[in-house]
Amino acid sequence: MYTLAKPTTTFLDAVLTPGELKKLSCDELAHLAAEIRQEIVHALAKTGGHLASNLGVVEITIALHKVFETPRDHILWDVGHQAYVHKMLTGRRHRFDTLRQFKGLNGFVSPAESEHDAFVAGHSSTSISLAVGMALARDHFGEDRKVVAVIGDGGLTGGMALEAINHLGHIQKGVVIILNDNEMSISENLGGISQYMKRIKETFFYKDIKQKIDFIEEHLDEARLNPAVWQLIEMVKKEAKDRFDTPGIVFEKLGINYSGPIDGHDVKAVVQALEAVKDKTTPQLLHIITQKGKGYGPAEADSIKYHGVPAFALEPALTEKSEPVTAGKPKAKTYSDVFTEALIDVAAFEPDLVAITPATAEGSGLVKFSKVYPERFFDVAICEQHAVTMAAGMAKCGLKPVVSIYSTFLQRAMDQVIHDVAIMNLPVLFGIDRGGLVEDGETHQGVYDISYLRAIPNFTVLAPRDAVELRNMVFTAVKEGAGPVAIRFPRDKAVSASELEQLKERLGPVKSFSPVPCCKWEVLEPGDGKNIILAYGSMVEIARRALPAMAGEYGVSPMLVYARSAKPMDENLLKDLLGRSQARIVTLEEGVMAGGFGAGVMEFASQLRFQDPCRRLADVSVIALPDQFIEHGARPILLDMVGLSEAALTRKLGPFFTAC
Repeated sequence: MYTLAKPTTTFLDAVLTPGELKKLSCDELAHLAAEIRQEIVHALAKTGGHLASNLGVVEITIALHKVFETPRDHILWDVGHQAYVHKMLTGRRHRFDTLRQFKGLNGFVSPAESEHDAFVAGHSSTSISLAVGMALARDHFGEDRKVVAVIGDGGLTGGMALEAINHLGHIQKGVVIILNDNEMSISENLGGISQYMKRIKETFFYKDIKQKIDFIEEHLDEARLNPAVWQLIEMVKKEAKDRFDTPGIVFEKLGINYSGPIDGHDVKAVVQALEAVKDKTTPQLLHIITQKGKGYGPAEADSIKYHGVPAFALEPALTEKSEPVTAGKPKAKTYSDVFTEALIDVAAFEPDLVAITPATAEGSGLVKFSKVYPERFFDVAICEQHAVTMAAGMAKCGLKPVVSIYSTFLQRAMDQVIHDVAIMNLPVLFGIDRGGLVEDGETHQGVYDISYLRAIPNFTVLAPRDAVELRNMVFTAVKEGAGPVAIRFPRDKAVSASELEQLKERLGPVKSFSPVPCCKWEVLEPGDGKNIILAYGSMVEIARRALPAMAGEYGVSPMLVYARSAKPMDENLLKDLLGRSQARIVTLEEGVMAGGFGAGVMEFASQLRFQDPCRRLADVSVIALPDQFIEHGARPILLDMVGLSEAALTRKLGPFFTAC
């Protein structure tokens, strides 16, 4: 039973660095594991974070630090959200209450935070490639260090991981791969690789045979045997591998020595397995079976729900964070919810609409769609590139594919977006979730999509100001889209969600849709006509809320324009506004300045100047994200830090519009 009382952590208190951990026996390490689980649950109940994944790797992490020596040895955590235990054991436990808080501990691994973090991580399937690169550098410089990659069964489905395994098997460098097999990514693992890993766990016959043969080889290594005898031993070994559907045969065929499956919650077994392979000069893969959420009943029962959690109640009756307190209150709809519900409603009269996601069905809300239209839903695992090109193939043959993807993950498929979708001008709709700032930091900020999509011919790049607009954009893109369309929306509660629900209730799911003029902008507030704000997407509502303060504190009433498209621009309206030579125009966007929405406005102004060099145009200024990687923290805090909050805009724009 987990209570609000601080857990007893006798062993954990004594482990300030990995050096203290190495002094503990395997029995003591088991006690340490239990204490760590208590600590994680209690800490994350206050801060939120990735709970289930970290509870699953406690013994693995302990064993890694028992056997290896960081920072000399490199431990590479794929994605990195399962490295909380690693942080605790490498001198950061005293700051654990700051996890994922602004200026606190990063929710992922970061070398800037600790020398024990070998490389930054936030995206999946990178660890083995990094390990190969580091092993090659190690051998080039003649260094004495081990390189370990820790990757989950979900991450192994990523093409980059498979490419790295293929290369590693070819070059035969000493790298240890820890395959943490918990049968669970953010969404359910799918595909042939996942099914293969499942079969591995169901048979231990080959493991026994292989151990016996390896024993013979080890003890006969120094014997002077006839070459024919050695040949016979190798033939028997090969026959054992080939005759049965053996665990690890795929890895063995690729040149990676396979060991397992190993009980990942038996710390002694994991330590012994690591000791057996740490000094090998050839590639080694340890297949370790774990349970996501291990040790905390709710997380064991629902590892998806407890993958990433906000602050939660340990005992509902004892804390204000409990479920009963909020019972009866409707959950505020997010933009993800609105997007998914729009897809469901459009799919009712568009039989060719299909939805695709690269293992983010839960986070993007597409689970609802999958339950209504299971035959029209495709989760391709952590394979963003495949998702995009598959969508292109679908579109070429008459389907209407919608790719639901986080902004930060779409970056991984840019070649496919250009080569397979845009060049063919195919009607693929990209629902870009988490567009803008998010709490998870540098690796997850969705701030580049406006810039890179604007640079691609044939694309329409949209951003809604509220829930009604998002719903209608989905409808319009599916019904009328002749080429690729991107709709980006933030990780936030949806503005006007209640109005949307009232509209749907009054008119019904179908009649509540209205086509939107995707490339036309709207003047929401006429203002004084001299001071003009062009706001894109999420910035519309923030700017709207700032208007009263600008009027009250600075006596200025800017025109507010809702720019629903970053590409193409509303050229007619822009010509009019830019033609007001005495006016001041400010653009607002939750994205980087370079190549963004504001840059597009200035590019258009430049074209007008070339057409009429003597014509005076309005002054244009751009407010966007600074040219730096944005740290982790709550979205409102980050918006204020970069000057995009309501208060920050008031402080910045009020004096700007009244100057001169």
